[in-house]
Amino acid sequence: MQLAGRVLNLTRPQLVGILNLTPDSFSDGGELPTLDAVRRRAEALVAAGADLLDVGGESTRPGAAAVSTAEELARVVPALQQLTQWCPVPISIDTRKAKVARAALASGAALVNDTSGAFDVEMAALVRETGAGWVLMHAPHPVGAMQWSTAVQALPEAPHAAVGAIAQALQHWVDQAQQAGVARAQLAIDPGIGFGKSVAHNLALLRPQPALGSIGLPLYVGPSRKSFLHKVLRAPGAEDPRDRAWATAAAVAAAVLAGAAFVRVHDVAAMRQVLDIATALRDCPA
Repeated sequence: MQLAGRVLNLTRPQLVGILNLTPDSFSDGGELPTLDAVRRRAEALVAAGADLLDVGGESTRPGAAAVSTAEELARVVPALQQLTQWCPVPISIDTRKAKVARAALASGAALVNDTSGAFDVEMAALVRETGAGWVLMHAPHPVGAMQWSTAVQALPEAPHAAVGAIAQALQHWVDQAQQAGVARAQLAIDPGIGFGKSVAHNLALLRPQPALGSIGLPLYVGPSRKSFLHKVLRAPGAEDPRDRAWATAAAVAAAVLAGAAFVRVHDVAAMRQVLDIATALRDCPA
């Protein structure tokens, strides 16, 4: 995959470490209040085996309030300017705003993890101009809408039909991106686990899906600590998202076996082991 002048080898799945610079993210909000804290966390993630770092300045948790462009820039740009001076792995910007993505790419980011759930002409032009990577994510509701991540009326109830609708939307955005001059080698697709999906939808998206595979682009998956994991547990516990490491591990293994090229996680050290074993299982001779 092409990332702003560098080539990312996707022979093995990439482990993406999360750096949330927000006070209100669902499981780790407010944990990185200073640039020193950001650097320490980033160094720890890289040392633990992260292949990329994903920096975000706006929460996408259920019911999250939208953040102004100025506030988001104030959160992410200083951190990116510091991180890109030393970080040995590519950095992505988690945003739905083209202005934030432009500033992030100018500060050294190489990939846009686009959480808008829509096709943005301005973002397409930016990606075309810079050669950055671009993850197109499915999300049927805007950030800030009441219970937007659990309101599933926008998708068919049946998982198979829902996956088909998700794939159709993603294919449409991929076609638009290419028509706007973005190279296929710059693109990846994210079915948006947890974003406007039922538990059954989310579970289906962790299994091999020919409808998504037919798009022919790298698959980016983010199941880490999501609430649907807690909902399927039979034993009590894991109400706190930070207690969902074992459930996340199962989801990560499933995602790799289903063909994910990127897996975005909070607990990098543990998920490094999970991803490596799942990849060995995927790639071992029959």
